[in-house]
Parts: sequence; structure tokens; C-alpha cells
Amino acid sequence: MHTADLLRTGEFGYTRDGAPAGFADLLPGFTAQDRLGVVALEPGDVLRAAPLLLACVGAFYEEMRAAESDFYLYPDFFVFHVGGLTGRHSPLDVWPQSKEVVVPPDPQELLAAVNDRGVTRLVLPVGPGAEGVVMLHAAQLAARRLRTVLTTTPVRGEHTWTVRPSPASVPLIRRCARISADLLGGERAERFADRAPDARGYTELSADEALSALCAAGTTDASLGFTGEYRARAGLSDKVLDRDRFTVAAPPVRGRGGAGA
Repeated sequence: MHTADLLRTGEFGYTRDGAPAGFADLLPGFTAQDRLGVVALEPGDVLRAAPLLLACVGAFYEEMRAAESDFYLYPDFFVFHVGGLTGRHSPLDVWPQSKEVVVPPDPQELLAAVNDRGVTRLVLPVGPGAEGVVMLHAAQLAARRLRTVLTTTPVRGEHTWTVRPSPASVPLIRRCARISADLLGGERAERFADRAPDARGYTELSADEALSALCAAGTTDASLGFTGEYRARAGLSDKVLDRDRFTVAAPPVRGRGGAGA
């Protein structure tokens, strides 16, 4: 709750297609009940999402302060680390550590983790999507529940939105980079710290594009996460699983931002 009286959405800078915009334009209808998820395929992915994430933290606490004078709460915001820890994000109010969710490089496991936590706004790392397989019910649930899906995009490239950190948020982004230096590498951590005041770009994705982006996380287990013992005891044949198997097509390539800051 170190940000509860620190962040104001109006102190961040927003643009849409180069024109001034506001937080409500970027995330219409956002409330303290929204659950934000950020997917990280590699160290640094969350730092690129940090201005947007912290603006959402500010919106959460603005609503809480308007409604209550005595509370001790954190927003239900999550980081989904694919394949292993990619950073430590407590300075961004991702708290406690249980909200730093590590999942295997399996698109269905990742989608299940997002769905199980009731995420309503999702931020994905920039990169080419991939074809893959997820569970049909999971894809349909995500399509119904996710109100916004954005991908981080280099500001110099194709983007719809930018968010510039507020002055109060810049030290939080710097600290996040530096306490993750063992994962980022020392020089790269300092580049992220130096870029903490910079605006970051975001592009909205369709539901189909979002599924394809999730499929870039790896390869889905052929048994869709069911163990052999579970399948044997429950009598789950391939035919049963195939009814809940959904093939995701790869969209046109957008390109990945690479390993820079």
C-alpha cells in the first residue's frame, strides 16, 4: 500500500494515435473490481507494461479513497511469469508474492491461470503470435470475461496508445528494475532504470489475437494438463478431451520488440 496516497491517474500522460487522451479512454469503465494481469515471457516484459500498470494502481486507490477512509487493501493485479520468475514487482504493488504467478511454457496452463484469477484486463508482451491448442471452454470464458487486451509496443513502432509515467511512479519503476537485476542482467537493468520516465506504447488486441499471443508461450500438453493417473481413474479418453480441444490460428506477424529496454 506504499502507493495508496502516491499515484494519481491524472498525473500520467496518455495519447491515442498521437492525440491527448485520458485514462478512461484507454480503459473504459475501469473500477476497483477489475483484475489486471500482465504476462511476462522474458525479464523486462512487465517493466514495459509498468506505466499502464501503475496508472491502474492509481485508479484503484482513487476509488477506494473516495469510498472509504479506513482500508488496508491491494488491487488484485497479477504477473504471469512463463517458464520461471522474470522479475520482482512488489514496487509496482503486485503484492503479495502469490500474485507473481509462475506457470510452465504451456498456453493452456497460462490461459487457465488467467481465467482462474478472474482477470478482466490483460497486458501481453509484444511479439508474433503462434498457432496452438487450448481448451475450448477456456477460450470462450476468456473471450467473455476479458474487457480489454493490450500488447506492449515500441513507441517508435506501430501503436495506438502511449502512457507516460507520473513523476511519483518513476522511482517505483526504477526500483523494480534494480531489484530484478539478477534476472535482467546488470547493464540491462540500468537501461530500464534510465528509461523509467519514458512513455510506453500499447496496442489493443482482438480476442483471436490475444489467444494467438498466449500460444507463443510454448506448447500445450497433449493431455491438456490431465495426468495419466487422473485420466485412467476418471475414464477420460482422447475422444472426451478432443471435445474440449480448440485450435488457435496464428495471426499476421507483428514482430517482437527484442531484448532491449
